[in-house]
Formats: sequence, structure tokens, C-alpha cells
Amino acid sequence: MAKKNAVCIIKSNPFSWKTFEALRQAVGMAMDHNVSVVFIKDGVFALTNWHPEMIGVPSFDKSIEALAMLGGKIYVDKNCLDDRGIVKLKDFGVEIFTKSEEEVCKLIKSAEVVLIW
Repeated sequence: MAKKNAVCIIKSNPFSWKTFEALRQAVGMAMDHNVSVVFIKDGVFALTNWHPEMIGVPSFDKSIEALAMLGGKIYVDKNCLDDRGIVKLKDFGVEIFTKSEEEVCKLIKSAEVVLIW
């Protein structure tokens, strides 16, 4: 099977199971495909230095590390960060690319598979 270009969009706030599951799914896909994860809207809060375990949500730090290790790319929409007053992202030890809304749209348009969380 040929590798597909897949984009996983995380737009929901991270205060539930969705971000954890979206990243877990992205890691699984990255074993066989080219995967990009894009954080937009309230999903950008997942990239801040918050403590999910304090509200009973599993940490997804290891999933972010595994995704990068498998060649996955992580992007965040700069406009969404600015709209929410976020100036600093958590250091996950992997590169997180900040892109404009236009660049995010191009990335999504180039995908063969798009999953939205």
C-alpha cells in the first residue's frame, strides 16, 4: 500500500479525551503514512504548559514525542494562538511549526486523508 498524506486536525479544547485519542491515532497512522497534526481553534491550548492529569485526562506528551520520532509533523495556527493570547508553547522536546492560516489551508488541501477532532 502506498503511503498517504494524512492530516489530523485538533480543534477541540484538550480538557477531554479527544486530544489524547487524536494523537494516539496519529501515532498509529504515522507507522505507515505521512502524518501531520494541526492544532487550530481551542485545540491550541493542548500545546501550553497545563497539567491534564489534574483533571483526570491522560497526558499526551509521549504521543507527541512518538509522532515526531516516526516522522510526523506538528503544526499550530499562529492566528489561533494570537486570538487566545498564547505567547509560549510547552517544550515537548520536538519541533512545533507555527504556520499562518493560509499555510494551514494549503497543508490541508494537499492531504489525501483529513481527520477532524
